[in-house]
Amino acid sequence: MKTTRYSRIFFLIALTVLLAGTAQGAVKKPATPTELALYKGADRQQLLEEGAKKEGKLTIYTTQTEKKIMDAFRKKYPFLKVEIWRAETAPVVSRILEEYRAGVHTVDVMAFTGTGGVIMEEAGILQPFYSPQLAFIEEYALNTAPGGAALTAGHFQSGIGLGYNTKLLTRAQVPKTYQELLDPKWRGKMAMVGSNTGVTWVGGALNLSGEDYVAKLARQEPVVHMVSARALLDMIVNGEYPCSPTIMDSHIARSKQAGAPVDWVPLEPVPSYLGQIMLPKHPANPHAALLFIDFDLSREAGELFKATGYNSPRKDVSGEKSYKKFFGSESTEQVKKWMTVFNKYFLKK
Repeated sequence: MKTTRYSRIFFLIALTVLLAGTAQGAVKKPATPTELALYKGADRQQLLEEGAKKEGKLTIYTTQTEKKIMDAFRKKYPFLKVEIWRAETAPVVSRILEEYRAGVHTVDVMAFTGTGGVIMEEAGILQPFYSPQLAFIEEYALNTAPGGAALTAGHFQSGIGLGYNTKLLTRAQVPKTYQELLDPKWRGKMAMVGSNTGVTWVGGALNLSGEDYVAKLARQEPVVHMVSARALLDMIVNGEYPCSPTIMDSHIARSKQAGAPVDWVPLEPVPSYLGQIMLPKHPANPHAALLFIDFDLSREAGELFKATGYNSPRKDVSGEKSYKKFFGSESTEQVKKWMTVFNKYFLKK
C-alpha cells in the first residue's frame, strides 16, 4: 500500500516538473504581423507556408526585378499569386508614401537601392524582420535592428562606372580616373543619364572631389538623356555615343553575354547600388512576404543574381568585385543636395 501511494506521489511530482519544463521551453506563437516578422521558432518555415497558402497572394513594389529570381520563387511556391509593380525609384517611393498616408496597405515587400531604403526608414514605414539568411549576409549590406533583426538587407550589388563601345574605343584609350574625364578630347563626346543613376554618380564625384570638379565636368558638355542607365547603354551598343560614366557593370555583363561590343572600367571609388529588400509595416500578406524575403536572401537567389551580372553580398557566393566602393546616400538631405547640384550643372539649359 505504501509503495503504491509513494509511487503516485513520485509520478505526480515528475509530471508537474515535466509540464513546468514544457511550459517554460514552449515558444510563443506569433499573434501579430510584428511578432511574425521577428519569429525565430523551429516551426517558422512550416508556419510561414501554412499562412501563405491561406493568403494566396504577394505584392511587391520594386525598382528592379530579376525574372530568374521570380521564376524560381514561383516554382517553389506555386500556390502564391505574385503581383509586381515596378518603376524608377521616385515613382515607387511616392506611391508607397501616398498609400500609407491614405491608410492603404497594399505592398507586402519593397525592394530598392539605397536611396529608397533611406527614405522609407526616415518615413517610419519599415518593419524590422528576422530571417535565418541574415547570418550569411555581409555586414556592409545590412541595416541592423535590435535582437538580430534587420531593417533592410542587401541582395545584390552593382557599380556605376565607365561603359564604352569597344568598336569605337580601345581599353587603352578610355578614361580610367575621374580626372581623366576632364581631358578636352572628351568634350561633347560623353553621354550621361538624368535618372537616379546619374544623380548618384554625380553625388559620388561631389563627395570625392567637391563642387569645383562637378562644374569642370559640366563644361565638358556631356549629353544628358532622361532615360535609365540600361537605355543609355543600348545607345552606346548602337554606336550613338562612344562612352558614358553612368553605366552599370551588371548591365555591361549581360550585354557582353549577348555578344554586344561593350566593356566597363571602374572609376574609383565606384558609386555602388546596394539592392535592398525590406518589409513594410502592415503588410497585407505577412506570411507570403517573409517567405519571399527568405528566398530572395538565400544562396540559390545569390547565385542567380551572380549569373545575371550582379555581385552577391552573401558570404558563401564567390566573385566579390574588388573595386573600391562608395555606397550612395545616407539621408534624404544628402539626396536633395545631390539633386540640386545635378540640376544646377547638367539640367540648367
